Amino acid sequence: MPSLKKIVISDFRNISFQELSFSPNINCISGPNGSGKTNLIDAIYYISMTKSAFGTSDRYNFRHGTGEFSMCGSYLMENGLESKISVRTGSDAKVLKRDDKPYGRLSEHIGLIPIVLVSPSDVSLVSEGGEERRRFVNSVLSQMDPAYLSNVQQYERLLAGRNKLLKESSGFVDGDLMSVMDMRLSALASPIHEARRDFATKLSPLVAKYYEILSSGRESVCME
Repeated sequence: MPSLKKIVISDFRNISFQELSFSPNINCISGPNGSGKTNLIDAIYYISMTKSAFGTSDRYNFRHGTGEFSMCGSYLMENGLESKISVRTGSDAKVLKRDDKPYGRLSEHIGLIPIVLVSPSDVSLVSEGGEERRRFVNSVLSQMDPAYLSNVQQYERLLAGRNKLLKESSGFVDGDLMSVMDMRLSALASPIHEARRDFATKLSPLVAKYYEILSSGRESVCME
């Protein structure tokens, strides 16, 4: 598992500039409210996933008065070598590099540095609708399975295009075109559904085990 050795952040949210080194063991970040602790964690997440953990558009991550932000992390990889991951995001472009070599596509990077973020907002996984749960499952499976990530990206692009077509059609829709789009959506939805179902099946006994511990054996849960 890669471990973060150092991070440099510039103009990300309320962080004008910060350079931090980390222990290979447990690291504790402390400070008063509003000092940037959560933003630091989100920057680490951003390097792994090329987006914010909180679903915000990149334009809301620019520090006030700036038009871009950047961050760079130095990681000790599983092979014992050090690797540098950098990302610079502006209003019109995002450039991601590994050891100063740009990626052809951002999706090629997902899964290189697996990450799990736990926060108080995770209560929404059980208190809110299915969208939050799908987002969580997508974030986990996308790091484990490049094919799943590709399927989800294609599905979401196709669905957005279909919805836009329906919205702008004023009631007159090309039936043949809609049929082709629906067939393609169905073909993508099947492996996505199977992967999510398999994920839930494997995760359910772990959730049941730890929930039983937390409830002192008074309650049991399952996942579907």
